Amino acid sequence: METPTSYVYCPASQRADEDACRDLAERVGTGLWVTPEDGGVPSVTLLPTLWRGDTLIAHASGHNEQFTALRGPVACRVVFQGPEAYISPRWYPSVQPAAEGGAARGRAEGRAVGTWNYEQVQVAGVLRTHLDQDRLRREVTELAELHDAARLADGCPADTHRGPWRAAELPADYFTAMLRGIIGLELTITDVTGRFKLAQNRTALDRDGVADGLQRRGRAADLAVADAMRTATPLYEPLGY
Repeated sequence: METPTSYVYCPASQRADEDACRDLAERVGTGLWVTPEDGGVPSVTLLPTLWRGDTLIAHASGHNEQFTALRGPVACRVVFQGPEAYISPRWYPSVQPAAEGGAARGRAEGRAVGTWNYEQVQVAGVLRTHLDQDRLRREVTELAELHDAARLADGCPADTHRGPWRAAELPADYFTAMLRGIIGLELTITDVTGRFKLAQNRTALDRDGVADGLQRRGRAADLAVADAMRTATPLYEPLGY
């Protein structure tokens, strides 16, 4: 098939390089696999996903017709959604009146609206399916052991005495039966776009105000977005949002 074309709206100031995209995909661990339907709404499945070289690897239920009905290669998009958070205009000091502790001057007062900050990666490519049992065994083993080791690295004190789970612990006949019930997925990557929308178009004063507001709200996603904002490269760009 022809190499699929891909378009993702992304202002230059928000575009992430491929290393940052891969890092986000590894941190998130799951991707939304999107495939076309003739004359209909695209099909979508959330799957644990590995990024290896120029390939994405996953597997799905053998009953999932999004993949079992495919006949040959097909264009596909995989979306990795990172942390995201609502941004209140109250957090921009530059538009708040001085009487309320802000720094607004003249017509700037009140000229801001709420928005959403986030990190997202979209990977486009050509999807092929397979039923190779040896290959599935290797891929499933790598995926499962990777995430179980991460469980301990993330600090689960009640679990540490048992160590990471290994696929070798499974009874051989049980593992074989499980593998027969899944279908392997391989996406050959043709395009990667990472959009990290982190207030790069705001002044340093406003970026700090937003990061502080997120930290005060204090949800896990808020803290992750605040951390990302503090390390993002700013570019004052009034347009493009």
